[in-house]
Amino acid sequence: MKLNKMEIIEPYPAVYIPKIDAIVIADLHLGYEGIAAEQGMYIPKVQFKKELHVLKKIIEKQEARRIIINGDVKHEFSETSCHEFKEVSDLLEFLKEKFEEVILIKGNHDNFIARVTKRFDVKLCGELELGDFYFFHGHKIPEKFSSMKAEHATVAHEHPAIALFDEIGTKEKISCFLFGEIKGRKITVLPAFSPLAYGSEVNLIPSSELLSPVLRATDIEKFRVIGISEETGCLDFGELGKLRRSSNIAVLTSRINRKN
Repeated sequence: MKLNKMEIIEPYPAVYIPKIDAIVIADLHLGYEGIAAEQGMYIPKVQFKKELHVLKKIIEKQEARRIIINGDVKHEFSETSCHEFKEVSDLLEFLKEKFEEVILIKGNHDNFIARVTKRFDVKLCGELELGDFYFFHGHKIPEKFSSMKAEHATVAHEHPAIALFDEIGTKEKISCFLFGEIKGRKITVLPAFSPLAYGSEVNLIPSSELLSPVLRATDIEKFRVIGISEETGCLDFGELGKLRRSSNIAVLTSRINRKN
């Protein structure tokens, strides 16, 4: 599926931008299981293996000269743990073998990551403008955002997802892309690459409660919602505003059914 001069690498949470010959992903959150264990929640350490498997599938499907990771490669806010350091190192080593250029946009979780990126000669930046495309993670609004020359902005951070309900109120959540416009410029919101980053249910929560200040500061009712899953591929749900209204009806109906 092609939108905003980019192609969704179906059925994965990644896009390919032909003009700059780049694959773009975001929010890998490596080391999540270790931090969860410290908080008393024990999760099998399968995330990195799963993400590497998906990356290999993406590369098989779409060749590219460069890969851009739009923030939050790691999960821990504080200094990188040994386990996290190894996973990030293994990831960058793999990517350096597959791409001529690896670029990392620094996200709010990527503190202390410079010592890893320097080791592998990976470009690390707070924001990036390549031709008509501008990338930033999305946890804050860069000063350059309002004056950028690029026509297309790509952000992450939100981990967008949609909640779907059946007739008895059972809910299922799937990750999604958001495509829209802000001040006359195209904007793409990437889903999280991590299978453990469950995301914001953008069809249920009000705009004022979104994580990204970029999205909170604009009317996203007309943003197009494209669901993505390995089982079904791309699912076009149309405008977010319409989806929100239908979701509210579904929630109300399920509550009535439960009472009856």
